[in-house]
Amino acid sequence: MDMMEQAAALKERLVAFALSPRFARELDRAFQLSDPDGLVEDEATASMIVDHFALQHRLASGDTVIDAFLRTHPDLSPQEQALLLSWKDVVEGIFEVRGKDQEALTLFNLVDELVYRARSNMGMSALHTIDEGMFLICRLVPLGDGWMISADISVLPADARDEMFSQAAEVGLRKPALVFRNQEKLATARRLLAKQREVFIDLYGAEYVVVPTDQLRSRLDAFWRALMDRAQPGAPPRDAEPDEPTDAETVAIHFDPETGISLYFDFGLLQELFANPSLIGRRRYRETLSSYLRSDDISPAAIRLLTGPDPDNASVVFGKLLKKKNFSWPEHGESLLRRYKARYFETPPLPTTVPVSDTMARHLRERPA
Repeated sequence: MDMMEQAAALKERLVAFALSPRFARELDRAFQLSDPDGLVEDEATASMIVDHFALQHRLASGDTVIDAFLRTHPDLSPQEQALLLSWKDVVEGIFEVRGKDQEALTLFNLVDELVYRARSNMGMSALHTIDEGMFLICRLVPLGDGWMISADISVLPADARDEMFSQAAEVGLRKPALVFRNQEKLATARRLLAKQREVFIDLYGAEYVVVPTDQLRSRLDAFWRALMDRAQPGAPPRDAEPDEPTDAETVAIHFDPETGISLYFDFGLLQELFANPSLIGRRRYRETLSSYLRSDDISPAAIRLLTGPDPDNASVVFGKLLKKKNFSWPEHGESLLRRYKARYFETPPLPTTVPVSDTMARHLRERPA
């Protein structure tokens, strides 16, 4: 059995395992999150949801389906185990077909601007209708020195080029991690981020500023203008900030050196708490801190900013919040963050500034309004 045959058989077993009753509830939930209106009818879309669930979805236990499959199939060979684990490294994108031979397609990913040589586990006969210049929306997984098409694909004609470039730009802004598979783009983004951070600190005197919530838009506008004055390319879109919560009195605008602009609402309230730990007895302070700790949308950086000025006060505050008399922020703080903010530690933080190539920028400028 060659590698492709082995991969095809293994993938079939993995998908059957993912579709088994033991995961039915979590798979239903995955479909609801991907298709909240329950309107998935396209076979390729449904196949991609199942594929993501089988390869990447984080189960309630913290594992992936691949992890569970490996545990329940200890008889797999080392090669099969390694192949399965490699499939966690999925490439998603919108691909232009640049070439085709008897064994594989040569695909250019409009999202990360890298070239992939991809094969189908059903053979090239399954791709006989695909010609150079067409576009594919699909997922790829590693296979030896190349890649294997994973799940069904959506095929679009060459004259859909404008639509595909626009969609690729939107995907890149929404999911920067897909763009940063390209290490050159990641390096460029980090250089841009460092320059933008200099502008922010020059403007506000520090890497974060706490302001009344009604000043948020004007403060961000001032930053965007400062970036434009220095002709910084790749500036974040001016409408990137979320709607202002009506009950938040303050907001911290933080320029994280690794990711870029983050907003932390009610930050001023928590600054009061860490300056005066006795306030933890008040419900509003306690619930706000608990929300910061438990929310998956608030970075560990926010809590580090709060605890940094006075670690002793931080020990008292968290000791009372967690009802742990001997809690020490210097000793236990990092493990606490890793427990409640696990996803931030699973992968390296990435910039939110996404550099746009000359080709993509030219297309976006020239597309019809």
